[in-house]
Formats: sequence, structure tokens, C-alpha cells
Amino acid sequence: MHCSCKLIKNRNNMNKFGLLIALFAFTLMSCTNQSNKQANENQETTTLDESMVDSQSSEMSLDWAGVYQGIMPCEDCEGIETVIELKDDHTYVAHYTYIGKPEGDNKITFEGTFTWGTLGSIITLQSESVTTQYKVGENQLMLLNTAGDIITGDLAEMYVLKKKM
Repeated sequence: MHCSCKLIKNRNNMNKFGLLIALFAFTLMSCTNQSNKQANENQETTTLDESMVDSQSSEMSLDWAGVYQGIMPCEDCEGIETVIELKDDHTYVAHYTYIGKPEGDNKITFEGTFTWGTLGSIITLQSESVTTQYKVGENQLMLLNTAGDIITGDLAEMYVLKKKM
């Protein structure tokens, strides 16, 4: 009888040990499932954030096609009358008239295509000889410097073209 009690006691210990292992495995699986669920939620949030950025971009949210004009600063003339037409097919025509320069030498026209930047707020105008970047805003184009930044300073407002209505 003494022997069978010991056997029952060992079985109880083994059952308790098996129960502890099962409980540990269940807890581990729950944590793993929770971590996967969290990863999926984070992925959905990231996708949602990217789509929000896309839907908030100038390309998607603004009526950007049209004619923009203004007079930009000029080092050796009174100003550069600038007229840029952006077309729905991602082509453009840009006319530059150098005010105060003799006729014949004062007009330049570029035609080409433009592309949107990854965030959908900057366009790059490309022609055979010139590449220029503009930030597209509500009814305006802001010329960017060679580093791709908005021009600042006392003359900053002169680098903004307004959309003709």
C-alpha cells in the first residue's frame, strides 16, 4: 500500500507539471496572437495613414490644372512676367517675358511634361533644357530653389504664381 501511494503522488505531480506546461503554452500562444493582432492593427493604421496622406495631397485634393501667372524678380531687368499652364495630361507650357528687355530677346517659351513628387504636393517641370520645381498650393504655385525648398526672405512673395480664375 505504501508503494501505490507513492505512485499516486508521482502521478499527481506529473499531472500538475503537465497542467503547468499546458498553461504556459496557452499563455505563450495568447501573447503571440495578441502581438500578431497588434502588428495587423499597426499595418492597417500605416495603410490608413498613407491613404490619408494621398487623399490630402495637392494632386488629389486641389483643382491644380489651369493657368498661373505672376512677375518674378530679375537681376538685369524689371521683372519676369511668368505664365505657366498646367494641363490634365501632365504637360505644361511656360511663357517668360523679360520686362524692360528689347523685343525679340525678351520672350522664352518652354513646353514639356511635369511629374508629381512622392507626397503629391511638388511638381517638377521638365523640358529639353530646363527643370524647375514648384510647390502646388490652393490656387498658387511657389517656385522652389535648387535644393527643393520654398524661397524665403524679403522677395519670397514674388516667387508665387497665382491661378487665373
